[in-house]
Amino acid sequence: VVRPVAANAVSARLFMVSAEPMYKLIGFDHWSYYAVHTNERRTNVSLVQKARFGIGDVYFLAIAMGMCEVIEDDIKRLSQGTVHLVGGRKLQVSSLLKLLGFNGNFDVDRLLQLKTIHGFWCDADFRRFIIAEPIGVNATNFSGTSFSPGVRSWVELPAHFLWFPDDYSVVNASGLLPTHSAEPENDRPAYVIDARHGTTTSMVLPGMIMALAESGAIYGPIKRKKQLECHPMRKYLEECEAEWMEYGKKWQALGAPNPVPPYPYTPELVQRYLDMEDEEIAEAARR
Repeated sequence: VVRPVAANAVSARLFMVSAEPMYKLIGFDHWSYYAVHTNERRTNVSLVQKARFGIGDVYFLAIAMGMCEVIEDDIKRLSQGTVHLVGGRKLQVSSLLKLLGFNGNFDVDRLLQLKTIHGFWCDADFRRFIIAEPIGVNATNFSGTSFSPGVRSWVELPAHFLWFPDDYSVVNASGLLPTHSAEPENDRPAYVIDARHGTTTSMVLPGMIMALAESGAIYGPIKRKKQLECHPMRKYLEECEAEWMEYGKKWQALGAPNPVPPYPYTPELVQRYLDMEDEEIAEAARR
């Protein structure tokens, strides 16, 4: 049975293995990245970093065709049409985009009179829920790479505790919810939490509240079922390959220095990853 979306979260190890074709295409060794923490046999893997990693097809195709270059260096100075790097390289450019991410707004803390966020709740008040998407990556498994699965949970959680406030009293009394106060020295308000904080909160709540555990056990399989019905694996890959070639032909017409490489994923390869996932689930069940 082909399962493009898992009912169980995909391990970071399997994610790294499945990412190998696209990183090999551009000559990058993603296992050597600072964010990847693993043992010698690469059986246990976690990803810990402040930024998000590149996973879009266009990113890898652009590098492979010579339309994009990744340079790690600091800027020493700028001159007319030229960026001078600390390493000595000079880049001829026509425009610059400064993409520095974002910082939270302390006005949010002031508006809510927030001192410390407990899980996702202002000052441990079950009536005041706030969520800004947790920053960074800190995980040993991934249930998805899109925004909507998290939103589904973030809608359910505040509603549940408004309906059943006694449940929040149980959670709060346990002292297990992570907390975060403002860090002015890092320009980070209290409401801006990191990935570890978000993950810990999401693990504590269903571990203590049966209704949340039951709900969580349902929407994983539902997500898989919807993906299978709307995007069968082979059809999905066909569309991915067609889009890959569409971009490639456009860039060829613009003078890309390299030819369009074949799409790095085949149905057989993806099926192998799905089989590996089955093996991981079976092994976890045996433990």
